[in-house]
Amino acid sequence: MKFTYKDLLKYFEYLKNLAQTISYTPKRSFIKTDKQISFILGIVFTISVVVLLSYWLLKEKPYYNKLITEKDELINTLKFIRDKQKKIYENSVAAYEEKLTNEYILKSIYNDKVNDYENKLNSYKNNYISREEHKNLIKELEQQMKEEPSVKGGISTEEFEKKITTLEQRASILEDKNFNLKTTLEKSLVFIKEEKEILEDMLLLERKKAFIPSLILPETKNNSLTADVLKRLITLRDKLKNIEEMNLELKPDTYFEMGLVSYYNKQYEEAIEEWENAISLNRNNLKAYICLGIAYNEKGMSDNAIMILKHAVEVNPKYATLHLALARIYEQKGALDNAIYEYSKVLEVDPTTIDIHNIIGTLYEKKGLKEEAKKSFAQYERLKKASK
Repeated sequence: MKFTYKDLLKYFEYLKNLAQTISYTPKRSFIKTDKQISFILGIVFTISVVVLLSYWLLKEKPYYNKLITEKDELINTLKFIRDKQKKIYENSVAAYEEKLTNEYILKSIYNDKVNDYENKLNSYKNNYISREEHKNLIKELEQQMKEEPSVKGGISTEEFEKKITTLEQRASILEDKNFNLKTTLEKSLVFIKEEKEILEDMLLLERKKAFIPSLILPETKNNSLTADVLKRLITLRDKLKNIEEMNLELKPDTYFEMGLVSYYNKQYEEAIEEWENAISLNRNNLKAYICLGIAYNEKGMSDNAIMILKHAVEVNPKYATLHLALARIYEQKGALDNAIYEYSKVLEVDPTTIDIHNIIGTLYEKKGLKEEAKKSFAQYERLKKASK
């Protein structure tokens, strides 16, 4: 079938009309639909921003803050360990240097001395005689002195005996002096030991007179200690340290007392070292464990403090104050479940500490456990009324 030019024009005209019919849509409706889509997209975007911001504030930010806190604690722990290792290293180096100085000399010096002595020995052979020959000559001289009152160029028997007597007297005097020095040294050592015991007793007595308790718990700490009293305690502690440097051992309890003095003098690292010495000498010194744990926690090393106090609990699980100190550290770290457990242990060991019920109730409230908190508060109020 053939298409003419007119038919082709008609066909294009038909397509044009058909296209206009299909594409005709009111412009107002198209514009309105586009605005609705933009509005919906805006709402979705706003909701997404709010959700992301809420997630950051409720989840990411507390986690981030916890990481920063743990980082600071780890830094403090590493700094303390670094300083301690540095001190141990410096002491070891000093000990080895002293050992090298006192116990060793250069081999070249020894060889030089040997050569020098050999040269002297060779030179003395021409100027000296052997001891055996010397004894024989002495015997001959003594025999001659017995036979003759005096010898030409020699001395008389009487003068010889006087000199011998004088020498014997001098030797006796030297022996007496040496004996006196030895006796004096022994007496001095006895005196120092007696002085050590007196100073140890005085340190304990002065600490009690200053109303310094044996534990550094917040409720028992003495915050009104005067400078004069503290100075007197420091003087006693320093004297005991000087005695310790004489290789005289101090009592384990003395190290504990010295630790208390250092702590109140704000020498926390020395206090920690002295309490560690007290524990190493007496593994059952529970007060030293508690003070050491609190000192570690105050230095920002709560993990070390928990480890020390846990070890002490293994030594004596029936000591309520250990559980109390451990519970407070857990509470401070935000480990509420562990804190509640340790506070419960305090009540188990000592049921008279009724205030613990109130503390446990507060911790339950923080965890959102309202029923448990209500029971603990009710128990606290009931025991409080019964105790009046």
